[in-house]
Amino acid sequence: MRPVISVIMPVYNTAQFVYAAVDSILKQTFNDFEFIIIDDASTDNTRQILDEVSDCRIVRINNEAHTGNYSCRNQGLALAQGQYIAVMDGDDIALNDRLEVQFKFMETNPKYLAIGSNAEVFYENSKSYISQLLSDSDKIKVRLLGGNVFFHPTLFFRKEIFDLYNICYNKEYYYAADYDLMLNISRIGEVTNIPEPLVRYRVHQNQITSSKHQEQMIYADYIRLKQLDFFKLRPSTEETMIHLSLMKSYPVPNSKLIKAQKWCNKLLEKNHVLNLYNEEYLFAFFKERLKHSILTKKL
Repeated sequence: MRPVISVIMPVYNTAQFVYAAVDSILKQTFNDFEFIIIDDASTDNTRQILDEVSDCRIVRINNEAHTGNYSCRNQGLALAQGQYIAVMDGDDIALNDRLEVQFKFMETNPKYLAIGSNAEVFYENSKSYISQLLSDSDKIKVRLLGGNVFFHPTLFFRKEIFDLYNICYNKEYYYAADYDLMLNISRIGEVTNIPEPLVRYRVHQNQITSSKHQEQMIYADYIRLKQLDFFKLRPSTEETMIHLSLMKSYPVPNSKLIKAQKWCNKLLEKNHVLNLYNEEYLFAFFKERLKHSILTKKL
């Protein structure tokens, strides 16, 4: 009998954290799941730690060569038997009702294709805070113009969207492939973040967002620019630089502010014709970015 949920967790040299991550899934209040753990040729004792864990719900894959985080996730998607897909990372901790809460939400809200949640973000020095992510789907779609608005290890998908739309993690975007994935899904249907925190998200120096931050930003820029195709626009070099500065809330030189306003108006006009985004939310987003760019410049 097929499981309801497939939890997919690639691991690579996470010996320090992996047991807590695995334990947090195995102790979920919802237990009709398979737990696909893909060891991506770890060189520490991650594999040995996993060998000590025995549970019939675990599906172990041991890669002989290192292929990368998102290749492993696609590998897991190809193997998954569940109706739903839950993302998990080997250095984070799922709260014990995470799967139950997300399953019940998806069952009672069929319009959503993918959901995330807030998270308790905690650091190695024990400091922590609860995130405050957007939940309105239309606002999220607008905000994706500027960057990712989901914690990857909180994501929960309907498996059918990967099969029906041939969606997967695009390895061309390397360290920002989860941003691209959520953008693509948001173009198909509704997405949201559950307000309550369902994962403890660990911040440490070896995670992708820390160790590969510069590379992640470069690939995220490619995704920001890709979205201009939706507007059927071909920006000039100057417009490209203005757009990226605005989307990342970077300061815009005083000499470029009028051009930045004109660029935003051009996008708003195109959106009015193409009906890509909620007009009120898009206007508010551009207004905020323009204002922030001016304030940042002054500071």
